[in-house]
Amino acid sequence: MKAIGWLGLALIAMALFSAFVVQSMVAMNRPRPAAELRRNAIMDVPVLTAREMSGIPKVENFEARDRSLIGYRHYQSKQASRVKLYLVHAETGDDLQLAALAGGVSSGLGLADVFTLDLRGHGQNPLHRGDIGYVGQPTDDLADLVAATSAPSDLVVVGGHSSGAAVAARLAAQPGRIKLAGLLLLAPIFSPDFAANKPEMAQWAVPLPWRTAALKLQNALGAHWSDQEIAVQYAVPENVWNGPLGYAVTSDYTWRYVKSLELKNADGSDLAQVKAPFLTIVGSEDEVIDAAKLQPAVARFNKGGDYVTLPEETHFGIVNSQQTLAIIQNWMSKLH
Repeated sequence: MKAIGWLGLALIAMALFSAFVVQSMVAMNRPRPAAELRRNAIMDVPVLTAREMSGIPKVENFEARDRSLIGYRHYQSKQASRVKLYLVHAETGDDLQLAALAGGVSSGLGLADVFTLDLRGHGQNPLHRGDIGYVGQPTDDLADLVAATSAPSDLVVVGGHSSGAAVAARLAAQPGRIKLAGLLLLAPIFSPDFAANKPEMAQWAVPLPWRTAALKLQNALGAHWSDQEIAVQYAVPENVWNGPLGYAVTSDYTWRYVKSLELKNADGSDLAQVKAPFLTIVGSEDEVIDAAKLQPAVARFNKGGDYVTLPEETHFGIVNSQQTLAIIQNWMSKLH
């Protein structure tokens, strides 16, 4: 009994010491000042014009599984369509980032009813900016939006831009959860360590290395008491902060949010579980993704799908590109 007692005390002491080390690493590696991040920004992020914002549908709400009301916009197709396209915006912005694309697909071409999800922790006045309740909650919210706004006879396509593409891919990689007719991936960032990422990725999604290492260790031990700590910051350029939607920028993300904006497996092996047809579009001038490496990196796990590289387009530029709209039109016309 004494041996067991001493062993128990030793284990408790080790746990307390580990917790102290982890918390010390978190405390020492503090988030960078916003001014420093803005000075070092490398991304070309377009700012919505008044014309692009005109005629945008009003925000509606659906009830998620935790009974939270989550905002979304519904862009109705100009003609009847069985296709419903659900889009998830990129990191740092909100659903308005997708307004021009959603309007082009729906009222412009009449291809589909389009729904743009405003991720928790984003937008004008979120409850907890840059934070969520648990890892995977954004994908659960996307699934709940689909369930609330689609019928069994609809052709459901989910998609997203940048890390929003990872949120959509997480859902597509869970066969049987929702029947999907397609998956649309716009400049997808599947994880910080994905093979197609450029080294410049760390100048856009700026990690707090010591803090991240501590949080990884903590999670590996099954503890989650610091998951609400900021783990990654984004170097959003000055023109966005000073633009008409600067008040809605989200630049700091907690650990649990960061893990929700990437595939479960850092190497992308989750993609092997995607059974729906998928389309990947990336710009040749993407600042953080090597377009030439994207297809081989995905094909390592999933040899299906279509790929298009748009010449002279950047990471954020492809969202509003007329070329992107034409490619989506051609691809969606083949879905059934």
